[in-house]
Amino acid sequence: MLLLVFPVFAMILMGAHLMFHGFGLLAFVVFVPIALLLVPRPFVAYLSSALLALFALEWVRAGVVLVMNRIDAGRPWMLAGAILGACAVFTLLSAAVFASQRLRRRYGLLAKDSKDEKTFA
Repeated sequence: MLLLVFPVFAMILMGAHLMFHGFGLLAFVVFVPIALLLVPRPFVAYLSSALLALFALEWVRAGVVLVMNRIDAGRPWMLAGAILGACAVFTLLSAAVFASQRLRRRYGLLAKDSKDEKTFA
C-alpha cells in the first residue's frame, strides 16, 4: 500500500502542471484516479498505469516545448530540461509500481495462492 505514494504524488504533480498552465478545472479531475486507487479492482491498475504513461508523455512534450522556446530566446535551458525530464522519468517509473507483486495481488492481477517467488530447497 505504501507503494501507492509514488503514483499519487505523480498525479498531484500533473495536477499542479495543469493548474500552472491555466487548466484549473481539469487539474481537479486528476483527483478522480487518485480516489479510484482505493478500489481494489484490476481495471484500476490498468487505468492508473495508462494515465501515468500519458502523463509522462505530457511531461516530455512540455519539456521539448519549453527547451525550444528557451533556446529560441537565447536563455539557459538545461536546468528546465532536466527538471521536466526528471518529472517524466518519475511519472513513468511510478506507473511501474503496479508491476510489483504486492500491488498485483491487491488489485487482483495475481491469484492469492500463486507462488511467483522462487523457493529454495
